[in-house]
Amino acid sequence: MGPADDRHSTYLIKNAPSDRVEAPMPSDSPAPGPPDGRWRSSSPPPGDGLEAEWWPDRELGNAFRRWTGIPPARGDAGRAAATKFLVEHLSVSELTAVGTAPRASMPVVEPPDLAERVRVMVTRLGMHGPNEEAPDHGALLAIGPDALPALRDLFPGRLWFNRWEPHVQPPKGHSVSGLCRTLVAFGDAAVPYVVELLKEDDPEIRYYATLVAEELPHPILVEPLAAALFDEDQGVCRSALHALEAFREQEGVGQLQQSLRALAVASDADQRSRLLAMRALAVLRDVKCIEALIPALSERSVLGEAAWRVLRMLTLQDFGTDQEPWRAWLREHGHRTRIEWLIDSMNHDDREIRTIAIRDLRHVSGEDYGYRPDMPADQRRAAQERYRLWWSGTNHS
Repeated sequence: MGPADDRHSTYLIKNAPSDRVEAPMPSDSPAPGPPDGRWRSSSPPPGDGLEAEWWPDRELGNAFRRWTGIPPARGDAGRAAATKFLVEHLSVSELTAVGTAPRASMPVVEPPDLAERVRVMVTRLGMHGPNEEAPDHGALLAIGPDALPALRDLFPGRLWFNRWEPHVQPPKGHSVSGLCRTLVAFGDAAVPYVVELLKEDDPEIRYYATLVAEELPHPILVEPLAAALFDEDQGVCRSALHALEAFREQEGVGQLQQSLRALAVASDADQRSRLLAMRALAVLRDVKCIEALIPALSERSVLGEAAWRVLRMLTLQDFGTDQEPWRAWLREHGHRTRIEWLIDSMNHDDREIRTIAIRDLRHVSGEDYGYRPDMPADQRRAAQERYRLWWSGTNHS
């Protein structure tokens, strides 16, 4: 399997002997909260995994984990202010209104016992382990959207994945539970119900809903996922960001990035919210934030360092905290694509920058052409030329 397929690989828990994880019995279901009840953080263990895709610059990933892994200084008020800021600047309000599903019980239609039969099937589906769900899954899909309220009400059901156990990366939404698999299979019809699940009070429901949302890219999910970027639960934050990465071409994401740029440099926002905004801009590879972040280099505390690290990762350059060289570089190279910046930096004097470049190039192209950051310069240039040919072909195909 090539590097481009890594993000679709199955998840691992502890030392599971296969790509499937034995599901516990319902009475042994994963606890609904972190083991110690402290500030929520379901971070996977260090190493190559989900966040390695986000952070070709490993030090940047480690820094953001430290900086954003604590509660916001202004608690609920800080989160609410950041969320309000983003949502008010999103111009998808009419889409959001369309996608607000009424919280209603399963409608009773002919035959009159359909609602009860659906609830029984969903309850049974919610108890199935992996590879046991097919009969009820198929029957509910055959019934159609009338089954969705019950799927929402009993979500997520018996879990096939416990996020509090050490894991390399979480599974896709359809591999979380039988209920999740059926929600994903309903496609766009399920989206309004996933919107509701993302807004639930229980962080466990919100977390597993983000995994489902990633497989259902739709404009009306942008707003609740944007709000989840500032969730008190670190797992929800991280998973929402990963979902939005899959939404890059969706309507509303461009407006979200614009709002994140404004929040990242908003002097009246709390520090953690600004850091989370910078993290999102880095993960989304938003090169339009570069100009906005240059003045932030002069910020005190970790904000200035965060701005520098994000600029370094996005541009593959390092001018420290001196703003003028950054501006000069942007004037000269801002019209070019980031892919070209990555290819240019394969022969950069700084080994760490070369490493960042090849990790992102490998991610977008699925190839590395034998390139290694420690290769002799002439061999690096040969691989660089192969990337130039690849990009030329891609750009003109």
